Amino acid sequence: MGVTSMCCLASRVWVRHLKTQAACQLPRGSYFRPEGKASAKIVVPLAEENLLKIAGNSLRQTQLLEITKESHPRKTEPKSIGLKEKGKKATPPLLPPVTEDTQFQRLAESVTPLCEVPYFKQLVIKEQECKKVLKELGNRLSKAGMPLQRNFKKLPCVLEPTRPSPELIGYRNKDEFGIHFGVDGNPKTVGFFVGRPLDPEMVCVPPTFLINMREKHKQIAQSFQKFIRQSPHEACHRFDKGGVWRNLVVRSTATGEKMASVIIHPQQLPEDTIQEIMEELRQYFINGEGSECELDSLYLQACPHTRCTREQAPYRLVAGKECITETCLDLYFQISPDSFFQINTKGAEVLYSTVKEIAEVSPVTTLLDICCGTGTVSLAMAPHVRSTIGIDITTGAVEDAKKNAALNNINNTIFIAGRAEKVLPRLTDELAQCSDVVAVVNPARAGLHPQVIRTIRKCEAIQKLIYVTCKPDGFAMENFVKLGSKKIKSPKARNTIPFIPKYAVPVDLFPHTSHNELVMLFERAKV
Repeated sequence: MGVTSMCCLASRVWVRHLKTQAACQLPRGSYFRPEGKASAKIVVPLAEENLLKIAGNSLRQTQLLEITKESHPRKTEPKSIGLKEKGKKATPPLLPPVTEDTQFQRLAESVTPLCEVPYFKQLVIKEQECKKVLKELGNRLSKAGMPLQRNFKKLPCVLEPTRPSPELIGYRNKDEFGIHFGVDGNPKTVGFFVGRPLDPEMVCVPPTFLINMREKHKQIAQSFQKFIRQSPHEACHRFDKGGVWRNLVVRSTATGEKMASVIIHPQQLPEDTIQEIMEELRQYFINGEGSECELDSLYLQACPHTRCTREQAPYRLVAGKECITETCLDLYFQISPDSFFQINTKGAEVLYSTVKEIAEVSPVTTLLDICCGTGTVSLAMAPHVRSTIGIDITTGAVEDAKKNAALNNINNTIFIAGRAEKVLPRLTDELAQCSDVVAVVNPARAGLHPQVIRTIRKCEAIQKLIYVTCKPDGFAMENFVKLGSKKIKSPKARNTIPFIPKYAVPVDLFPHTSHNELVMLFERAKV
């Protein structure tokens, strides 16, 4: 598929999803309902200005691509990134090679595999996936000794239809770009990798036509690519092969503020050289060609590992403000380079409203926010509960949460840095005095450590648990089973009362992808 064809395809997909977005908006009161037929769709006319904007963006992107092709002509044979060591055979390709004509189609298939599926069908697909997860959970809990009353759909709990994202196009507020060989063989191509790491034909493809990415993010990535191609420093593809340039992380807010964080490998560079790189970045993005990006904040991190915390490798402010400010549910959140924040802000509002709804919190509720991060759940729930207690192992995240509480003049929140399995036992006596304790957990994809699960089960004050996960079929499934199992190996948790699933709500924070968030309500089993 050529560039012009891909451009037309992107335009058709955007128009289809803009139409579907209007058709899939459900009335607010229809979200929390028993299983049954979905509400009738409300059709809103597509604004003419959106069509004009789509056409303009597509034409501009095509022109940019043609300029890039002329300035860096394609080689007859793209350079393979497979590193053949002496005496070893090269790894054979695992996928068909990505070519100049197929690169954007292949990237779309990888990053947004559902982009050509009408949005209302995407929601059905994601609901079906959640049904599979719940059926597996029911089977595993039955084997673990927990008798369940299954509903007419043979599920262990009620499953709502997937709640749609309010935004479908350009909804991502954060994107992380890699640097590698492009299809033309240029080793300083900024974008996303297509292919597997072991595939010698893996290449980096610019995000030109991705419909879930904001145009300003694409512009910043393109500008950064121009900068590093002018730089004498090489790209760092493998730590043991040298090179400096590694990644670019771009964040933006609903108000249009933009932050870019450049990640480099320090190798054996002296401090003077790192300072020179920072000055070159400053001159380019503030006074030079990159000033058209209008960055509000620019950082550099010299990270010698795959990932570095701010303690391991501090973020160095190159230019602009220390933080940008996002708005969610009429609250303000300061976003620093490593802050965790849901990548779909409008979708996050639906997510947090769903948590509040199914938890049925009240002015007498004490909310335990385990894995609280920068405090988004705690602060969103604070106006509706007696108090919130946030716990997170990352000290920096807890400090950010405290700043966000002060920024919003919220005084009924407490944030504690430490391991949940160590902190919760210290709160047992205080929680025992509370009439309604609800715990919310929103862990990373690795799920909760088994010790945290045991600690939650031992804390008798917790009668309801809300588990939020973007990968319910992964480690979260093991957490679900351990929460509800009667066959506990640990002597310390063997006599505790398990939690059983009562309600499940999928929330789509990732339109056009196969992912979504699942909000699960667990309640203590009746003895």
